[in-house]
Amino acid sequence: MIIYKLVISRILWVGILLILSLNLLAQKWEVGGSIGVNQYKGDVVPKFKPLIARPAGSGFVRMNLSRAVSIKAQAMYGSVIGDDRFMSSDPYHQAREYHFKADLAEGSAQIEYNFLNFRTNASRIVNNWTPYVFGGYGATYIQSKAFLKTDINPTVFTPYSTRKAEQVAILGIGFKKQWKDRWNWGVEFGARHTTSDYIDNLGYSDGKFQILLPAGVVPSNPKFQYLLKYQIPGTKAKDIYYYTNFSISYIIYKVYCPRPRR
Repeated sequence: MIIYKLVISRILWVGILLILSLNLLAQKWEVGGSIGVNQYKGDVVPKFKPLIARPAGSGFVRMNLSRAVSIKAQAMYGSVIGDDRFMSSDPYHQAREYHFKADLAEGSAQIEYNFLNFRTNASRIVNNWTPYVFGGYGATYIQSKAFLKTDINPTVFTPYSTRKAEQVAILGIGFKKQWKDRWNWGVEFGARHTTSDYIDNLGYSDGKFQILLPAGVVPSNPKFQYLLKYQIPGTKAKDIYYYTNFSISYIIYKVYCPRPRR
């Protein structure tokens, strides 16, 4: 994961330097937005289930360095959910009945590679569509609200909330197509790999199960003993969330005219 972060960060820095150093007669900036869904995989939902989704949306600015390479800055907001009662087949997790909802606010920088020379003519073939892959790095602010039963009263759910920031490494695939002269539409699926294990407030650190607690609450609090009693490993992998979306974008042509010599 550390090597992956270094590679992605260096790619992004190279892209930024290219933007600053290019002196082109014409450049293409692209602005757009997308709507879609977030999915989550972690300790409450250990396997990816595409139908367990919550709405999400984003806005982005894309700089097309060439027909093959683009750099994108994106802000996304959405949420994810997990529920032992409906999403787990393990009897201990079903008895635990832990569930949560987390709101996600993400900012990221991404680099895209188009497999075709997008929006160009090659002989009689018009390349007005292309599949692409992308990678990137960003940060996500997570506000999570969890509900759990306690030994004091196992019939009542006790809520507690946490707030945290996570770094995320991004990988995904997409498809985009020219719609009109300056308009594109696209579809995209991307995975966000977090650097810790606590989107759902449950996780593993140094191989040991831990609960992410609100400020001022200690693990010996009776509220959390019921949760620990029914805990077995869901997955020791770090939490992941996914963003699947449909986007529309508008290309802005900016032409630079050289000044005439005197």
